[in-house]
Amino acid sequence: MSRLLDEAYNHVVYTYGVKKTAMSLLSSPVTIYNPLYLHFYNDFMDKRMKQFSDVPFRVMIENSNMCNLSCTFCPHKSMRRKQGIMSNSLFETTVNQCKNLGVDYVTIYGFGEPLLDPNFCLKVNLAKKIGLGRVTTNTNGTLLNAEAAENLITSGLDEIYISIDANTAETYQKVRGSGTKFSEVENNVRFLLKKRSKLGRRNPAVTLSYVESELNKHETQDFISKWLNVVDHISISKIHNWTGNIPIENCVHYRMRDPCRLIWTDMVINWDGTVPLCCNDYEGTVRFGNVKLDSIKDIWGGEKMKAIRDCHKKKKFNQISACKTCTYNCHDKSPWWVSK
Repeated sequence: MSRLLDEAYNHVVYTYGVKKTAMSLLSSPVTIYNPLYLHFYNDFMDKRMKQFSDVPFRVMIENSNMCNLSCTFCPHKSMRRKQGIMSNSLFETTVNQCKNLGVDYVTIYGFGEPLLDPNFCLKVNLAKKIGLGRVTTNTNGTLLNAEAAENLITSGLDEIYISIDANTAETYQKVRGSGTKFSEVENNVRFLLKKRSKLGRRNPAVTLSYVESELNKHETQDFISKWLNVVDHISISKIHNWTGNIPIENCVHYRMRDPCRLIWTDMVINWDGTVPLCCNDYEGTVRFGNVKLDSIKDIWGGEKMKAIRDCHKKKKFNQISACKTCTYNCHDKSPWWVSK
């Protein structure tokens, strides 16, 4: 049964046509004002909230918040937060806490490019050695050269999401805003797959990520056609406004906003140990504590977190600066149905 549900989940999330239809339905007034739909959806949310109120589903560990690109849909270039790399000792303490709490899913990635951390593979290997079942990362693929690819494969990494967001060099330059060669990134992906096959490994599973915007939406179908039978998965997602700091086009005025699932399912730990509101709160405007001083369990079940969740349950988003105009929790962007 679990396998069938996983297959159904993957079919919706990684099949562009199916996902696009689902997102269209989820933004329709016919759906969001339907009392029967809302009854089942609210019941599902309530069960998930109870399930993850004490221990998160996933912990995102920001090993570095430095980045080597200036993407148009990302506010990294304006970030004021101090940049750095998480120490190996803090990382070890953190993943051990995850293991002891029963958190089996860790993403080594935050608001930056994780491969800028020279100890990235060491950290992956450490997480796998202590027994974490699912260790993933997200990268722009620019540093994924031959040596890095082999090290990633042998480190034990389970999944890697590679963000490309274009199908041509011209569009890539518009999206990335840098001198990085589009062909080099594509070649890096192909080499990783070839090396994985040569080493006889199934992991890391490779998913190409494509954030659809006005700049690249004319290339989406060609992108899918190019990579469909090459990589393991293709993820096409909607652009969001990074807590209101990036303007987005065609924002539908009747989009329904949910209590954001991230503050129940995904705990973020920044490179210096601070715990911000979520992965979109890149400046750390809301902080729940620091894992150097408090345990993951105490922070996740703390009074400040409970107060934030209560605001979301009552849809008082205006009371939280980072949530006031955020579009991430729009029902058609990141509904609770997608929390696996």
